[in-house]
Amino acid sequence: MQFTRMHLAVGGAAALVLAVGVSIVLGNLPGDGGEGTEDAALLYSDGRALPADFPDTHAALADRVYAELETRYGIAPDQLYDEDARPDGYRVVLTLDKALQDAAEETTGRAGVVAVEPGSGAVLCYAGTDPDTGADLVGPASPHPPSAVFDMITAATALEAGASIESWWADEDTDVTLAQAVSDGHDDAMDTVAGEYGVETVLDTANGMGLTAIADADGAVRDLAAGDYTGLTAADLGTYPVPVVDMASVYATIAAGGTYAETHFVAAVLDAGDREIEPAQGVRTDQALAETTAQDLQFIGLGESEAIEDRDFFGVAADYHGQTTESWFVGAIPQLSVAAWANGGGADEGGVALWRTVIDTAIEANGYEAEDLPGASGAGEDLTDGIGDDGSVDPSGEYCRSNPDDAACTASASPSEAESSSEAEEEETTEEEPEEPEPTTSEPEEPEPTTSEPEETSSECTTWPFC
Repeated sequence: MQFTRMHLAVGGAAALVLAVGVSIVLGNLPGDGGEGTEDAALLYSDGRALPADFPDTHAALADRVYAELETRYGIAPDQLYDEDARPDGYRVVLTLDKALQDAAEETTGRAGVVAVEPGSGAVLCYAGTDPDTGADLVGPASPHPPSAVFDMITAATALEAGASIESWWADEDTDVTLAQAVSDGHDDAMDTVAGEYGVETVLDTANGMGLTAIADADGAVRDLAAGDYTGLTAADLGTYPVPVVDMASVYATIAAGGTYAETHFVAAVLDAGDREIEPAQGVRTDQALAETTAQDLQFIGLGESEAIEDRDFFGVAADYHGQTTESWFVGAIPQLSVAAWANGGGADEGGVALWRTVIDTAIEANGYEAEDLPGASGAGEDLTDGIGDDGSVDPSGEYCRSNPDDAACTASASPSEAESSSEAEEEETTEEEPEEPEPTTSEPEEPEPTTSEPEETSSECTTWPFC
């Protein structure tokens, strides 16, 4: 297989200043263990207290924290620290990085951003509130149409099924490789891929990578874990709304070499003696994708290293044009996955600018070292099944223009085409056959080679620049 490095340049307009935290462990807290942490029910990852009104101003996020406490620790909100009522109550250290969260709160308009640490699933940033209603814009209750940022999931499905990034698929009026379909935004080709494997298989792959919910055409949110895909079609996967937090998780799975880690907000729970409480349920992890699949997805979305501090990253940008324009950029460096979304007036700067600012600030604030992505794996088969409805290859199509020596390009010609071609060649040969020379006692001069050379010329590709 021949691979061409795909480049995705990311713009650098500043829309938001953010700082992203590193891995959340108790060793990051001030002092030893939990000593030095402030007295409050909810704490940032560095041990400082969240604002007292945080549960009121961030109701959706607080609800997610409380639900996680109940599930993993069996602790209810009325068991948490309260200076007057429960001074010996539990204190909860969250995964949120204070510098990141404070900066994210400056986001204006209908926009949101989530940062997830690959491999751990820790949510380092979770910001995005509707300025009119106060609704959470980045959680499962407020999903958004993903457009092309969903294509990485569809491509993962094909790769997991044995296709290579050089497999070929039918687009609207041409044929393209899987890598081209994703990196160049060929919507029809991606619909072909999704249709080949079916909506159930694609959404099963999505769920394994971290997508927990999807809304149908009527706006009803489906729980993917329940496997209810009724009424959903493969051709419309880019239009069904998905949560911003889940897309950050999906790309974190790709960045972590295919390892999915459950997104979570609770890093630790401390008792009155600063002792860490063991959770009844840990953070679920799973090898959702083969390492070669994750490697190839990183390659497909590979951006120009010059775009962000001379380092590799991967990502996909997309706009969805509905009643308003919604702009996405989802991508990652090895240490951090970020999903950024903006709508209406907020989409003027776009998800790209928001994502770029998060990544740039994270690199500077946390000293992330540049790491090279490994490149294409070479795994899978260069399938052509996705080109024609019956699996045949059109000899005049893009695949055969790019691969003129492939036997499939000749074998796929229809009997009528082959017969017509044969008759034409026979007629050409008859017309161009040299006259029989007059008998002579001397050796006849060798006739000019007129039969073989035209055949050789006719087999050459003279109209396609990539032959």
